[in-house]
Amino acid sequence: MGGAIHPALADTAQRSGAQEPASGEIVVTAEKRNSTVQSTPISMTALSGAQMEARGVTDLQAVVRDVPGISMRTAGAGQTELEMRGLASSGGSSPTVGFYLDEVPLSPPAAALNGKVVIDPDLYDLNRVEVLRGPQGTLYGSGSMGGTIKLITNEPKLDRLEGSYDINVGATQAGSMSGGGDLMINLPLIKNTLALRLVGTEKYTGGWIDRIAGGADFPLETGTGCGNSSGTWAGYGCVRGNVDAASVSKVTKDVNWARRSNVHGTLLFQPDSNLSITLNGMFQRTISGGYSEYDQGASQLAHYQPYDFAEPFADTFWLGAGTIKYDAGSVQITAATSYWHRVEQQTMDATELVQNLLALGSYPGPIGFTERDTSKQFSQELRFASKTSSPFQWVGGVFYSNLVSTWADNDASTAYADYSVGGAAENPEGIVYRSSNPYRMKQFAAFGEASYKLTPALKATVGLRYYYFKTHVDMWQQGIGTASGNATPTALGVDTTASGVNPRFNLSYIPDPRLTIYGTVAKGFRPGGVSLPAPPQTCGVQPVSYGPDSVWSYEVGEKAKLADGKVSLNTDFYVMNWTGVQQVVSPPCGYPYTTNAGTARAYGPEAELSVRPIEDVVASLSGSITTAKIVSVAPGAVGIVNGQPILNIPATTLNGSLSYTHHFQPDLTLTARVSDNYVGRSYDIAYTQQRLPAYNLVDLRFVLSHNARNLTFYVSNLTNVRAQLTVNNTSFAWLTPSLTRVSTNQPRTFGLVWANKF
Repeated sequence: MGGAIHPALADTAQRSGAQEPASGEIVVTAEKRNSTVQSTPISMTALSGAQMEARGVTDLQAVVRDVPGISMRTAGAGQTELEMRGLASSGGSSPTVGFYLDEVPLSPPAAALNGKVVIDPDLYDLNRVEVLRGPQGTLYGSGSMGGTIKLITNEPKLDRLEGSYDINVGATQAGSMSGGGDLMINLPLIKNTLALRLVGTEKYTGGWIDRIAGGADFPLETGTGCGNSSGTWAGYGCVRGNVDAASVSKVTKDVNWARRSNVHGTLLFQPDSNLSITLNGMFQRTISGGYSEYDQGASQLAHYQPYDFAEPFADTFWLGAGTIKYDAGSVQITAATSYWHRVEQQTMDATELVQNLLALGSYPGPIGFTERDTSKQFSQELRFASKTSSPFQWVGGVFYSNLVSTWADNDASTAYADYSVGGAAENPEGIVYRSSNPYRMKQFAAFGEASYKLTPALKATVGLRYYYFKTHVDMWQQGIGTASGNATPTALGVDTTASGVNPRFNLSYIPDPRLTIYGTVAKGFRPGGVSLPAPPQTCGVQPVSYGPDSVWSYEVGEKAKLADGKVSLNTDFYVMNWTGVQQVVSPPCGYPYTTNAGTARAYGPEAELSVRPIEDVVASLSGSITTAKIVSVAPGAVGIVNGQPILNIPATTLNGSLSYTHHFQPDLTLTARVSDNYVGRSYDIAYTQQRLPAYNLVDLRFVLSHNARNLTFYVSNLTNVRAQLTVNNTSFAWLTPSLTRVSTNQPRTFGLVWANKF
């Protein structure tokens, strides 16, 4: 979701849309009550369903591309981590960006080696997306230290039968064909009382990365004595051999294809104007044939392997939720209950990694590293909000969640049994690494926020959230790469608790509806966690647990409507002081772990400008400049130095677009839109830290609209840029200095979309 096209489910599924609507007064619920973007005194962006339709925004990656202050890490479908305002997502047991579907908090896996990956839902028939920048810990909890993203679905309409659909097809340069479609139908079962809204999606995105299996002469690594910033590599070699010169036994084309299937249903029961009961259900399955990654240094857009070994990925998610809203006159009561279950399973080719890690002079046989992350969460929130016209307004409630997240890994082949401590007799399966690690996190919170209008234009807001976390982690592992060195298991259990208060203070001045000026001081928090223990014989003693981190944010901003509403300008400047930074460290033995790196500071401006000089022309420009660095290193934080940039945070993002609509007839129009997305340089870590270069992506689309029917032709990545999004995003196996894989975006893609509403 960042300033880039989704590497697997990108604009191949671009949806049609007519003329882009004015960026008018979108109703939002950022402060747990209805307001507008203009009158909400925080840094936020909202995209309505109509705006997303006009821009071809179909997934979360495209949302991030349109919104300043957000970045991402991704290696394909269902493997995306979100970041805001310089707070990196890598490391830790909780995300730095909260992610909500309506009232439901969707936490990523708690301690998966795969990272804090969120689900990647299709955005068809969405009412709006709200992006709240800065700590939202008072109203949204610990996972919202850097900000919160809310996806708000359309409620069923009680009084009408309606529907819509689209069908799309796309072709990627030097890749495979893509296609799919969406369908929505709204059914009033009892007029003005009961209605059902169903949305379905089926989309296939063709791949563009190849898998190349070598022959018997597949090279071994060369060189010794290399090291990262924290020591010297003790494996077989430092530099990968010339894989381009090796013989080829098999080439599998376009392995990073992806398929997404989604069904979402909402049932609304509204017996009278004061009471509504909403039931939501969702099922989504995403599968992929491989990662959107190529080998760094190789001549082809491919992953080279000693043996032909597939790398499948599957992400299955289902959700059940209910929300009751009751208007008690002066108070609005909301009760939201949800339960969801998610299973991710993926396999990474680990043949070279294991050979190098164990310092073997040959490739004994193919071996893969499989991770299965199973997460389930029950949550309940009870909230009360005032509804009077008094200068004093308030909202408060309680929240409870119970998350159970188990990450299980398996890396085994009988070809490696002889390399065990005690030989094959002590490890007949040839287990290199096998683990099962259930992580249980219970959270309780009580929160409240109150505002008072000191004058008709000046309002002060104070909020507090008390939180209490209790976690228990069981770590069980066995294999050559563990402390026993064979099939003898080792186990460890860790309990942690944390409690505290997150405050928020806001002062806003709204002299008239066209101008809002505000200042905010807020605190965000994440609990601590654990890292898997590494084998002491190769890594020495590494820390198993890490403490909580927190952030204090200071922000001033304004929102202005100028020139009779034809110009909209929203700007802000923030400073984030981040203590106890949870960051991934890559030691020389190749087993990464999370540590509290020290103190960091992130700051910078954000701006959004929209201009409609005449009715049929819309120009927009938004961007951010982020400085995020370690300013004080914690004792014992290996490989961390003062002034080191926070990982995965682009220094600059800039998004611009221009659209023009020509009217052939009142009901026949042609809209042309060009958009340009620039993402500045950033830093990531494979075996060593690397600087990722800036990149620039251009999209073009033409929409021919006749009444409710649209035909869209689009070109995404017009200049066919190959961006380096991350390095070793799939490092849940091990890290070696000889092999770095780079995740990348979709090449130039052409497509057509036919859409209709009825």
